[in-house]
Parts: sequence; structure tokens; C-alpha cells
Amino acid sequence: MMGRRGPRHRTALSAAILAAAVLLAGCGGGGGGGDDDSPTCMNLAFDRAMVTPGSGDIYMDQASSTCSSLDVVFLVSNLSGIFSISFDLTYPTSALQFQSYTLGPLMLKGNPANQPVVIVSATANGIKVAMTRLAPDLPVSATGSEALINLHFTRAGSGSGVFDFNTGAGDTVTETVLDNQSPANVRPAVWTPNHGGLVAIP
Repeated sequence: MMGRRGPRHRTALSAAILAAAVLLAGCGGGGGGGDDDSPTCMNLAFDRAMVTPGSGDIYMDQASSTCSSLDVVFLVSNLSGIFSISFDLTYPTSALQFQSYTLGPLMLKGNPANQPVVIVSATANGIKVAMTRLAPDLPVSATGSEALINLHFTRAGSGSGVFDFNTGAGDTVTETVLDNQSPANVRPAVWTPNHGGLVAIP
């Protein structure tokens, strides 16, 4: 009797083991649930306000984004005599944290003898940025829209709000473009209104 039941018992056991293996494989090895349990990655987003830039406009656009970072590029439209630039920004600091910068091609035109100097420092509700070329390098000109600088931010929380030049209450820097004359001449840059955008950090 035992000899007759043995093969059927082994076959049933093998089938049960195979079914369990298939089930485990389908569940990713039993590691706490399937793919549907994984959180959805939603990219940070910058919605640009400037639709059609005009001469002298300095404005922003999204360069790239992931679910943990956002790159905002600053562009200059049809402006000559650019040597030094300063501005401050306001944005939701509880959701975004500044990490680093990359100079755009505009400030590196003409293979400058000296690397342009860039200083970024924190303010109460954002950052302030100053940059300049150095003598004997000459001012540069933007033809069409050219990239001035790219700022890299990382997620610090969730939220949304305005990301723009700070020209209102709490403004710490007068937004300015200067040439290399002594005394320097202010170039006709346009900073307002709405040259930034809206950020969304899911």
C-alpha cells in the first residue's frame, strides 16, 4: 500500500514546491509585496512664466528634473556688454535646497584667460548670486537667448510656490548687469515682472 501511494505523494509534493517557487518569483522573492507597493516617483517641476522673451530679458526655465532634484537655467536675451551680474531669488526654501551651480556658455565666451568668479550665499527666503568676468577678459554679448548659469537644487520637503527674482519685500540685492568700464555702466537688463516661474515639489 505504501509503495503504491509513494509516487503520487512525491508528485503532489513536487507540484506544491513548484507552485510555491512560482508564487515567490511573482512576488519578488517575498520581500514585502509586489511592485504595486512601491512609491511612485514624481519629478519636481518648474513652470516657466516668460512666454516670449524680449531684448534684455533675463529669465528662467527648467533645465532638467528628477523626483529628487531640479535644475533651473538662467537665460539672457539679446543683451550686450555683460561683465558682472548680481541678483537674489525667492522660492519655497522648505521644499528646495540649493546644491551647486554650473556656468553657462555665455560667461565663458571667447575662452577667457580667467575663470569667471561666482558667489552664491543664502538669504532668509532664497539665495543671492553674484558673478563676474575678470580683466583682461572683455564683456560678452547674448545673441538670441543664451544660458548664463544653471542652478542645481535638491528636494528638502514637499510644497509649491513662486520661484523668481526677489524684487519686493526682503530684497537683498539690486538686480543689475554691469559692463567693465570704470565707473561701470548699468546695462539695460529686464528682470520683472514674472521672469521666473512656479515650482511644484510633490
